[in-house]
Amino acid sequence: MLAPPRYPSGTPLEVATWDVPAWGVSRDAALSVPAILACRDLIIGAASQMHVYRYRGSERLDPGPLLVQPDPDTIWPATLGGTLDDLLFYGRAYWRVLAFDGAGSERNPQGFPLRARWIPYGDVVPVVDQDQGAYSQLIGYRVLGEDHVVDPSLIVRFDSAFPGVLSVGWRTISNAIALEDAARRFADVDLPAGVLNNEGSELGDQEAADLVAAFEAARATHQVAFLQGVTYERTQINPHDLQLVEGRAIAATDCARLFNVPVAMIGASPSGNASALLYSNLASQLAVFVTDAVAPHLRTIEATLSLPTVTPIGQSVAFDIQTFLRSDPQAAADYALQLFAADVITKDEARAFLGIPATTATDLTPGKV
Repeated sequence: MLAPPRYPSGTPLEVATWDVPAWGVSRDAALSVPAILACRDLIIGAASQMHVYRYRGSERLDPGPLLVQPDPDTIWPATLGGTLDDLLFYGRAYWRVLAFDGAGSERNPQGFPLRARWIPYGDVVPVVDQDQGAYSQLIGYRVLGEDHVVDPSLIVRFDSAFPGVLSVGWRTISNAIALEDAARRFADVDLPAGVLNNEGSELGDQEAADLVAAFEAARATHQVAFLQGVTYERTQINPHDLQLVEGRAIAATDCARLFNVPVAMIGASPSGNASALLYSNLASQLAVFVTDAVAPHLRTIEATLSLPTVTPIGQSVAFDIQTFLRSDPQAAADYALQLFAADVITKDEARAFLGIPATTATDLTPGKV
């Protein structure tokens, strides 16, 4: 991550988005690369399938509105998706607190957050004090559309342990975008690459440029072009000569590594030392995917929502990662049976883990089994 700009010590300042790379690789440009879009969708798709709970020790509590529908205008997966998207690309995300529960205390005069809304990363600017000896350097936040500095208690900030991929992977992303553009140029042209040989009088630079432009325009609108004084010679250049196929495959592999996603899960190049995604290794691939690509960002959200300014002391927030394993029924069944055999869980808990009702009345609602 880039270092912030230097300012005189003790001077309040508004820290611009200095951890956005200055090389011009934007999120939208990065998402134009299929491999990056696939990695993002896999991570957010997996996280959105996991339930989030509130605990006090081993006791599971009512999650409350903040973990069910924090934003009254949208659903939890949308809020979670925006938060994870910012963590992936920028390494930081923000929620704007909309309402408190009113249970005030000395630490939290307004109580604990009850409603909150995800705010895009680029719409929030931290205002900090450069005095390194200050207990807290944070003064507040500038939020797009608000003229005043927002108090820190009204913003929930998620700080990832990883830098955003836009700041550390800009070179890889730029290379992938260039390869996609090169492939698109080959796909858009109707006439193979070639040269025009002048066989008549000598032409000036502007005349030659006009001739080439007229030839390209004629070929774009007609199947036949008329040439006088020049001949067209096709060059023997194709995507294989430029190694576009191999280059795009390697770029997809590198993009998967930026997100710690197993290469096989996005169908990237086997030349990147990726094993094929088979049913026999699906469980292990999913375990690696959840552990390396999804869990670190979920841990950031868990730790932030478990802070004493967000959740009462003694309570914690955690995602149910095991829910995602239900996408592989055999692995989920084996896991539940092993826990039951080891007397770690009860029969009803094992049935609940597999989505099977614990009562004798079988519920055949789709998705329950």
